[in-house]
Amino acid sequence: MSNSNKFKTIFLFTYAAGGAIGPLLGQYLDGIGFSGTRIGTVTALGTAMAALGSACWGRVFSNAKDGRKVILMLSLIASVMAVLDSLVGGFLIFTIVYAVLFFFQGPINGLNDAMVLAEGEEYAGIRLWGAIGYSISVFISGRIGEYFGLQNIFYIYALSYFVGGLMIMTIKTGKPAVSVEAGSPKGKISYRHLFKEKKAIQLLVCGVFVLGSTLAHNTYFGFLFRDGGGNVAGIGTVFLLMAGSEAIFMPLAPWLSRKLTQERLLLFAIILATLRFGWYATGPSYQALLATFVIQGVVNGIILVEYVKCLSRSVNPRLIGIAMSAYYACCTNGGVIFTNFVSGVTMEHFGSTGVYALLAGMNAVAAVLYVIFGLHKPMKHNNR
Repeated sequence: MSNSNKFKTIFLFTYAAGGAIGPLLGQYLDGIGFSGTRIGTVTALGTAMAALGSACWGRVFSNAKDGRKVILMLSLIASVMAVLDSLVGGFLIFTIVYAVLFFFQGPINGLNDAMVLAEGEEYAGIRLWGAIGYSISVFISGRIGEYFGLQNIFYIYALSYFVGGLMIMTIKTGKPAVSVEAGSPKGKISYRHLFKEKKAIQLLVCGVFVLGSTLAHNTYFGFLFRDGGGNVAGIGTVFLLMAGSEAIFMPLAPWLSRKLTQERLLLFAIILATLRFGWYATGPSYQALLATFVIQGVVNGIILVEYVKCLSRSVNPRLIGIAMSAYYACCTNGGVIFTNFVSGVTMEHFGSTGVYALLAGMNAVAAVLYVIFGLHKPMKHNNR
C-alpha cells in the first residue's frame, strides 16, 4: 500500500473518532443531566486543553527524530481516556477526564496534516477521506446511540484512534516526518519564527472566527435539529448527508481555487457560511435542514481544505509543521473555546436559534477582517 493510501486510511479513522463524539456529545451530556452552561463549560475546557496540547506537542513533534511515534503515543492515550470518560457521570470528574483526553487528542489532526504536507502528498485527496470517515461514523454512532445508549460513542472514538495510531507507524519515510523544518536556526523551530509571517498571523486571526463557529456548529446542530422536530437517529442521518457532501466538494476545491483564486474562493465560503447560519437562526424545520444539507458540503469542502493550504503557502516552507500546530491551537481549538462556552450560555437563555445568530455574527466578523487584511487578494507562494 502506498503512503497516499495509508494516509487516506489514517484520516478515515481519526476523523471517524470526531464523528462519534462531536455531533452527539451535547446530546449525551444533556441525557445525563448537564445544563446548557455545563455543556458549554465541558466542551470549552476540553478545547482549551486541546489548544494547549497542540502548542506543546507541536514543538515536540517538530523537533522529534520520528514524529510518527509522537502521534502513536497521543492516539493510544486518547483512546484510553475516552473509555474512562464513558464510565463517569459526575460533572467535575467527567470534565477533568475530558480535559486530559483533549490535551492528548487535540494535536493529532494537525500533526497528521503536517506529515501529509511535508511528504508532498495531495492534501485535498487525502482530507476528503476524513470527511468520509466523519460522515460514516456520525451515522453509525447516531444509530448505535439511539438503540444502545449514547455512552457507546466513547468506545467508537477509542477504537478509531487506536487503529489510526497504529496505522501512522506504517508510513514509510527515509527522513524525519517534519524534515521540512530543516534549515532553521540550530535545527530548532519555535513559535517566535511564525510571528514574523504577517499573512499567516492574519489568517490565524480570521480562522479563530471561521473555524470556531464551524466546529461549534457540530456540537449545537443537534439541538437545532431536535427543536425543529427531529430525533437523535435523524441527527446521525443529516450529519451523514452533510459531512458526506463535504467529501464531494473537497476534491473540487482545488479546481475552483484555480478558477477563482484560492483567496477569493475562501471569502465566498465565509460569506456563504454567514448566510447559512443566519438562516438557521430563523428556526427552520428538520425537513428543511435535511433538504439543504449540501450547503455544508460547499462551505466545509472549501474551508477545511483550502484554509490549510493557504496557510501553508503563506509561511516559509520550514515553518509548515509549526504553522499547522498553531492553526489547530488557535483556530480549530482556540476559536472553539470561546464559541462553545458562549454558545452554551446563549442556548440556555435564547435557545438553539440564538446560538446560530451568534455563529452567523462570527462569520460576518471574519469576512470583514478578511477583506480589511487584504487576504482576498492573490498571494504569491512563499518559497524562501
